[in-house]
Amino acid sequence: MAAETCAVRPPMRLNGAQSRGAAHCWATRADGEPCARPSTSTCEIPYCDFHLKRGDEALEVRAHPSLGGKILVAARDLPRGYKTVYLGERKSWRECGRKGRDHAMHFLSRGGVIDPTPLGHAAQLQFMANPGPNEVSNNRSTNVFFGDARDPVGTLVGREFILFRPVPKGHQLLQWYGAEWFASRDIKRLDVGCEKYPAERKRGRRESDLADEKGSRKRGGGARKRRALAEATNK
Repeated sequence: MAAETCAVRPPMRLNGAQSRGAAHCWATRADGEPCARPSTSTCEIPYCDFHLKRGDEALEVRAHPSLGGKILVAARDLPRGYKTVYLGERKSWRECGRKGRDHAMHFLSRGGVIDPTPLGHAAQLQFMANPGPNEVSNNRSTNVFFGDARDPVGTLVGREFILFRPVPKGHQLLQWYGAEWFASRDIKRLDVGCEKYPAERKRGRRESDLADEKGSRKRGGGARKRRALAEATNK
């Protein structure tokens, strides 16, 4: 069942494209209209009860068609400045387990980390891929947090993300994981853009990935790439 919009329109940002402030839901509906319903009363996350469980309808989790793993794509054209939340349960690093550690996001000082894995697809931002050597990121974290470092373990908390580039419909949302993430796992960075779900390229870099990818598979490199992407996109 689709979420209903709020009867009284709250303060807006991005020329009316998204609710402003944490009192109302940041998510937008499939038709592009802001949800604008009051934020949930169960935690500090600026999503209504519906979108807290469903995720923002502006985003879609998809399987990468050739390299394996899951990715996050724009369900419609998204403007620069669009805000989302990296949400999950507040835990200590040790409490996350191996899978949770791959996805864990820093929370407040002495507040542990954000583990999105128990929420599945509702915690959409955990599926953002890392841009490859010829690609650029478009989504970054800020120092705005939702929740408190003293919240009980398991409480839903979050961290604000903001698009610093516009993302066309069907294109991937990409987050820079950091060089240490790859080095500690002995994973080589690779380009994640494809014909179905493109990723913005660095200036001067042309799309020749499909031919390279086919050649790589013929030489036996495809399996290695698929394993690397599966780990990288499901961090």
